[in-house]
Amino acid sequence: MGTPTYHLFVDDSGSRFIDHPSTPRHDGLDHFAMGGLLIKAEDVDGASEGLKALRARHAITAPFHSTKIRSRKKEWAWLGVDVNRANSLLTDLGDFLCSIPGFATACVVHRPGYETRYSTYAAHERWQLCKSAYAILVERAAKIAVRDGRKLAVYVEQTGPKEDRDIRGYHRHLRGEGMIFNPETSGKYAPLEAASFAASLLENPNFFDKSSLMGQVADLLLYPLVKGRYDPSYRPFCDLKAAGRIIDSTLVPEEENLGVKYYCFDEL
Repeated sequence: MGTPTYHLFVDDSGSRFIDHPSTPRHDGLDHFAMGGLLIKAEDVDGASEGLKALRARHAITAPFHSTKIRSRKKEWAWLGVDVNRANSLLTDLGDFLCSIPGFATACVVHRPGYETRYSTYAAHERWQLCKSAYAILVERAAKIAVRDGRKLAVYVEQTGPKEDRDIRGYHRHLRGEGMIFNPETSGKYAPLEAASFAASLLENPNFFDKSSLMGQVADLLLYPLVKGRYDPSYRPFCDLKAAGRIIDSTLVPEEENLGVKYYCFDEL
């Protein structure tokens, strides 16, 4: 029997390009985030079966997709018409997410804050936000895996050939060279060295599409983590927090740098 693993299912949200102008959103967010679900490998099948059962109970055929559900568009337009069925589904779905045997985790970047912090850098010297977010997210999950005597397997939603190629490059860098940040300025975070990444992080990221059940869970968990930083009273965020489903609830004080990372939120 080999070393047990954690599975990290990763979705993304917002624009990864810092040089793209912000488009005002009705929810007040201006961010890029990567994150979703950290779960023990042996719990994945049970969680998947639970989501399958929920889908069957409510006769759901479309993949769960947070943006479409919240906007009540396309396959989810019925949510704005059949109120009783909608309330039944959303209550059941919320209960499922608050009881799943895994934890919500993410790195959330406030784009205006990032722009302000790195405004002295030339445009070509500033990274795409996914580079920072992926490194921070995976490192924190890898540290938890090391702490618990496990390895870490990463699963990322497909975005496109270039974007997926970038993710493979970031992953390869972590295993071969360690964290991407300046060690002089990031020393307080005790960054993992390349050898620790190579020992704990499985060699290649895996990619999934929207049919992936745990990928759908990652999508549903990520938005509350984002929205909750801008509006701590956001109910799905409060529910996840009260249920102990956010990774921070598992950490002792000296592990504060293993929790959800809110990056460049100095102005908020």
